[in-house]
Amino acid sequence: MIIVLIVSLVICSMAFSSPLLIAVEDEAEPWSYRDGTGFANDIVRASFEAVGVETELSVVPYIRCKDMAIKGKAAACFSMSWLPEFEGKIVFSEKPLFTCYADYFFNSKKPLKATKEKDLPNGTVVGVVSGYEYPPSVYALKDKGILKFEESASEELNLKKLAMGRIDLALVNHNEQKLTALLMAKAGVSGQVRHAFRSGTLKSFIGFSIKHPQGKWMWEKFNKGYRIISSNGVRHKIEQKWKELALKEIADLKGNSTKGK
Repeated sequence: MIIVLIVSLVICSMAFSSPLLIAVEDEAEPWSYRDGTGFANDIVRASFEAVGVETELSVVPYIRCKDMAIKGKAAACFSMSWLPEFEGKIVFSEKPLFTCYADYFFNSKKPLKATKEKDLPNGTVVGVVSGYEYPPSVYALKDKGILKFEESASEELNLKKLAMGRIDLALVNHNEQKLTALLMAKAGVSGQVRHAFRSGTLKSFIGFSIKHPQGKWMWEKFNKGYRIISSNGVRHKIEQKWKELALKEIADLKGNSTKGK
């Protein structure tokens, strides 16, 4: 019994004394940037700091992020939305890091006849980001052959393709920190593409590895820390910070555009 207690204490001490590896996506602005900053990154760091847990973020492509967590090479990965492939391998945090909306956009010169997702014609080519998750209805339409995915590295690239007429629609995941107006401005397609209709809502979580030895412990610590920052105002401050940054970037882009004329 004494030996068991000593071993347990050593394990707990190790868990607290060394940073635990968490994988994070490298191309999900503004939720996660390749330099390790981002709205979601701030939420994750603040949640663990609130309970005194030191973490290390490994910035990697999203496909590798998921793979690291599934195989137990990292304690967690974010930001993730549910897919059947995660069953029995990943457990999500009790609350999402953020909620976003998946909306369709069309080329202004090619008005849509469809007014909702289920009315889209067979063979509609839609731009999606490689590795991103979308609402279940999107995959259902793909399985039926109604939607054909055209994968790209980013939503900005999809919007450019849409403006050039290379795809029929573009699916964009967005929220108050990731404004569609900013995406269009950065892609240089403002006025060339327009909002069509919504596919659905996505909740994005930090997913913890069931295979990793500290996965369950990290899940418990994160949930506790998240509750703390949600009640003490820290989460709200992070939300406001990234909303203001998005609005400032839009204003800067408009200002630069005006100067260039």
